Amino acid sequence: MQKSRNQHIHIVYVEDEPNIAQLLVSGLGLFGITVHPVFMSAEALLEKYGQPEFHQADLLFFDIRLPRMTGLELARELRARGETRPFVLVSAWPSPTQSELEAIQARFLPKPFDFPDVIQTIQELVNKR
Repeated sequence: MQKSRNQHIHIVYVEDEPNIAQLLVSGLGLFGITVHPVFMSAEALLEKYGQPEFHQADLLFFDIRLPRMTGLELARELRARGETRPFVLVSAWPSPTQSELEAIQARFLPKPFDFPDVIQTIQELVNKR
């Protein structure tokens, strides 16, 4: 699915820190990227997994350090359910190993966000689809 510059990119985001979530929503919105819905936990996303707002997303963005189920565990669960869309994992903590990222076909981006890098990664992954 090739997205032209004037087509919206939609992202689902799981982040337990509201201020960080709002930063990403606002920052990416300036570039025509919609971040919606934002879930506060992996479990909340899994409860809504079959809903239409979830299925319009081009990419899934997860914080790694979440309460209870981590972003890595969420990514594994979604891949086990057959999810094929790109995943981006983010954290202020060290990156998962390359083999962990390859196993779930995901990219890692460090926090705090470098918006040019975030946008480039999103566009690259969405355009690969």
